Amino acid sequence: MSAAGLIVAGRPLVFRAAAGAVRGGASRVLVPSRFRSLLEPALIAAPRVARAVVWLDAATAPPAAAILVPVGAVLGVPAIAALLERRAPAVHAGAHEAGVSVVAAPTPLIAALWPALAAGAPVAETLDKALGDASMTAVHEPSLVQPVTNAASAALAERRLYATLGSAIDTRLDVAFHRRFSRLVSRLAVGFGITPNAITIANLVVGLVAAWTFWRATPLAAVSGLVLYAIAVILDHADGEVARLTLTESTIGEWLDIVADTTIHAAIVLALGAASAELTGRGASLGALAAVGMIASATVAKAWPGVAMPDRVGTFLSQLGSRDGFYAMLVGFILARTTWPDALPWLMIVVAAGSHAYWVGRLLYRITRGA
Repeated sequence: MSAAGLIVAGRPLVFRAAAGAVRGGASRVLVPSRFRSLLEPALIAAPRVARAVVWLDAATAPPAAAILVPVGAVLGVPAIAALLERRAPAVHAGAHEAGVSVVAAPTPLIAALWPALAAGAPVAETLDKALGDASMTAVHEPSLVQPVTNAASAALAERRLYATLGSAIDTRLDVAFHRRFSRLVSRLAVGFGITPNAITIANLVVGLVAAWTFWRATPLAAVSGLVLYAIAVILDHADGEVARLTLTESTIGEWLDIVADTTIHAAIVLALGAASAELTGRGASLGALAAVGMIASATVAKAWPGVAMPDRVGTFLSQLGSRDGFYAMLVGFILARTTWPDALPWLMIVVAAGSHAYWVGRLLYRITRGA
């Protein structure tokens, strides 16, 4: 009970076990009633987990098969998902080596352990004997496994957990810069109970202020806009991190994130075009054309996520859709505004063409390669 109540990333360890099981693909999570007082406060803000939780007591009949997830460790979601995909009996090799066990348990093993499991009592000794069975399959999957027994190990588990919050589409800039700061934001948000959607709205507000500063067309305002844009990107990373940590991902949140991101990028290129027009008399229509490209690219990215683009062309298109190119464009605008304002309309031609390159490239890729 003491380990289950240790706090990791703003939630008790028992919540981490239940949430990990749900994210791993479990539709029903059986939790001993002994942990109810610990878990219920965290479930208020995580309805997806709450819907999956079934409270156990001595009268509950054992299931035919189940994945046994320890409440004394922080586990990567893939560790649980890997066991859900395997037939019993199987054990996660990395977890077992770390001194905890994630087990796809067959009916006889569940029946033998059931009185202790239903009561929330330790089963490590009995389980260790069962894992010596030659029929037990070892599942090798390099996921996070961190046993937690005290405050020090809970702090280590929290640091390792935050380190896993990146995305498969993160660029080097994301890893080296955005994620370093977004994790700080995420820690504060989880600690103060700030929701992912609230962070997304803050991201939108900061991004629109960034667009306004670019619209003002002074070199200092443009540099301020770049800084504000970087802050907006950090917030955009943080909302997803908090959603994954607290299992508060939602369809509304997903769409809000897409709308905020698209609005920011469209507003900024409109602002660049307006600034160019104010200084040179040309570029406003190119800014509007670029905004249309941003909206089209966001629509295509949502419709075709691009998870299966393994060749060089697909890799190039994925990079084209990253924010790194947008940063390069903003830096180019600042340099042109500072040193050679007459070049801004030419830059806007590049911006307009670049904003359409992603969605046109993805469309051609899908037509020719079906992805």
